[in-house]
Amino acid sequence: VQIWLPLLSSVSFLMAKAVKKLFGFGPVATVSIEFNDMDTRRVIDMPAKDDEEVQRVPVFRGEEAISGRIVITPVDGKRFEHTGIKVELIGQIVLSYERVEKQDFTSVVRQLEPAGEVSSERVLEFDFPTVDKQFDSYAGLNAQLRYFVRVTAVRSYASNVVHEQEFWVENDFPEPESNNGI
Repeated sequence: VQIWLPLLSSVSFLMAKAVKKLFGFGPVATVSIEFNDMDTRRVIDMPAKDDEEVQRVPVFRGEEAISGRIVITPVDGKRFEHTGIKVELIGQIVLSYERVEKQDFTSVVRQLEPAGEVSSERVLEFDFPTVDKQFDSYAGLNAQLRYFVRVTAVRSYASNVVHEQEFWVENDFPEPESNNGI
């Protein structure tokens, strides 16, 4: 009996994977977001959402433009239809006490492509030249201030294709003048 348990679990995993593929469940595309100037830009290591991996995040100053490219590749060479592809730059405060509360304080949306179909690798450029990033990023135990770029390929009758890429913001503030009168 102990010999058959690992075999049965691997067979059931493969069957579940085949059923998902047969009925079109699972991801239809892989999406990656690449920021410009990544070879010269400073990066920091942040814990990922599962707290086991480390995510390398680029650092931007508040006045810098956020630009780059998005690569969308259909899985297994198949095509998928969409009703539009958009990119968003979002600034968000996340509070996690008893439940997680999210509040967007900055949100800019750009339509990258009208309705159509993706049948092969597609590369799309994006640029957010004048987005106000007045707050520094912060990652604490119960609060987080984060900035990220989200790409969404909207689909009519199936789940949307969504990918987020976080980045870090550090603003340079002038030193305050000394107040000797106190």
